[in-house]
Amino acid sequence: MRRALLLITCLIVSGSDPAIGTRSPDDTFTLDVSTRARFLRPGEVVLLTVTPSRPAVLLDGEGFGIGFEFWRVGESGEWRALVGVPLGAAPGPHEIVLQAADAAGDTAAATVPVNIQRGQFATRRIRVKQRFADPPESVVARIVEEAQILETLFAKSLPERLWRGPFSMPVPGRSTSSYGRLTVLNGRPGSRHQGADFRAALGTPVKAPNSGVVVLASDLYFAGGTVVLDHGLGLVSLFAHLSETAVEVGTRVAKGDPLGAAGATGRVTGPHLHWAVRLHEVSVDPLSLAVAVAELHD
Repeated sequence: MRRALLLITCLIVSGSDPAIGTRSPDDTFTLDVSTRARFLRPGEVVLLTVTPSRPAVLLDGEGFGIGFEFWRVGESGEWRALVGVPLGAAPGPHEIVLQAADAAGDTAAATVPVNIQRGQFATRRIRVKQRFADPPESVVARIVEEAQILETLFAKSLPERLWRGPFSMPVPGRSTSSYGRLTVLNGRPGSRHQGADFRAALGTPVKAPNSGVVVLASDLYFAGGTVVLDHGLGLVSLFAHLSETAVEVGTRVAKGDPLGAAGATGRVTGPHLHWAVRLHEVSVDPLSLAVAVAELHD
C-alpha cells in the first residue's frame, strides 16, 4: 500500500471521435476524467472521477464488458465510480466507456484507455482435510446450493452506496496470502485465491472495514463461519472461517463495528481471516480497494 499510485488524467470531448487532451469550446459538453489505481492488472480496483463541463443528470459506464454505477460527490459537480479489472482480463489495451447527459438532453461520450499489465501471481501449496479437497457425494448438493446463494447476493447488491471514506483492515494482523495465487490443494491444482488472508489468532475480533448491511451470517461448507456485508452500489465483502458471528441478517453496521471473531472453520490450515470482495460481481483484491479509495472523504 506504500507503493506509488498510478494516476491518469484526460479531457474527453463529446462526439463520435473524442480527442484526448484537447479542450473544446466553452459551449461543448465535455467530461474531464481522472483515474486512481494501485496497479493496472487483473484483480485491481480503479477509481474514476469525472467532472462534466456543465451539470450532468445521468452518467453511465462500462468497462471489461461490465456496467457500473456512478455516485455524485456532494455539490461539487463531480461523479465517481469503482471499476474492477477481472481476474481473467487479457494483458494489453482496454477501454472504459462513459456516457453522460445534461438537463437539456445534450450528451457527452468518454473513452478512457487502460493498458492492463500481465498478472504476476505466485503458487501456494497447502494440505487440508481430505473431505475438503475431495468432498463426499453427501455434501455436493449443499456445496452447490451455498455457491448459488453467494452468487445471488453478489448479483443483487443494494442500489444505494452505504460506504463512505477509506476502508480499514478488518483485523490488525498483516496479510499473509496474496490475491490471485494459484492453489495446489493436497497436490492437485485448483483455483486462484480470490481474496486476502490475514494472520489472526483464534477469537481475534473481526470488524467491518466500512459501513453496510449484513446479507448473510451462516456456516458454509468451504468458508466455515461466514458473514457477507453489502456496501451497496455493487460492492460486497465476504469474511470467512469465523469462529463466531456477532451480527444477524439485516443488521446495518458502521465502520469498525464487530462482525464476529476469527477462527479455523471450513477449509483451512489454521486460524486466520479470509476477506474477499466482489465489485459488480467481479472478484477484486481487497487491498487494491483500500488503496484506490484511501484519500476519499465522502
